Amino acid sequence: MQNEKDLLICPRCFMLHKKRSLAKQDEARCQRCGKVLMRSVNALEWRVLAFSISGIVFLLLALLFPLVDIDLGGIRSSLNMVDAIMKLWENGELFIALFAFLVLILFPLLFVGSLLMVSIAMIFKRKRLARDLLIFATTLSHWSMLDIFFVSILVALVKIYEYAQIRFDSAFIALALFILIEIYLSKYIRLEWYWERWEQL
Repeated sequence: MQNEKDLLICPRCFMLHKKRSLAKQDEARCQRCGKVLMRSVNALEWRVLAFSISGIVFLLLALLFPLVDIDLGGIRSSLNMVDAIMKLWENGELFIALFAFLVLILFPLLFVGSLLMVSIAMIFKRKRLARDLLIFATTLSHWSMLDIFFVSILVALVKIYEYAQIRFDSAFIALALFILIEIYLSKYIRLEWYWERWEQL
């Protein structure tokens, strides 16, 4: 009887496959639909460590400085994430302000921070700590909505582009880079592969 730990299930077509060791830069695909099931990532812990630190720096830059400057008929204003949430709070929109703070600031920061700690725990072979942090990161991965916020900003700017002068600040680029790093850490390197590496410790 096959041990369930030695099996992989395709998330697209649900076909079962037997796990096998992968060579460097190799990947395993589903025999039925071709979806990538596993990928060999060189120096996974160190790569996650580097990207996580970079992501945290980019997110802090995006929070501390204005994202865009808008000049609408001589009336100038700037969009800052923290200031926008504070204005919601001051205007009595307490629930919306709290929700925005959680999904736009706290959860993304904790998610990338937890992956940073996972990489450190794996480097130092702290298997139990790495497991707890992976559980925490897996829970948070569904609650980061910065990518949706970013797309919403782009849609809003497109609508007012003909009527206003728009200047993108460095924080806007920092936010875009953080979202790319977050996608890389959670989608390209799927959380299941972190667990695979954890089992090898």
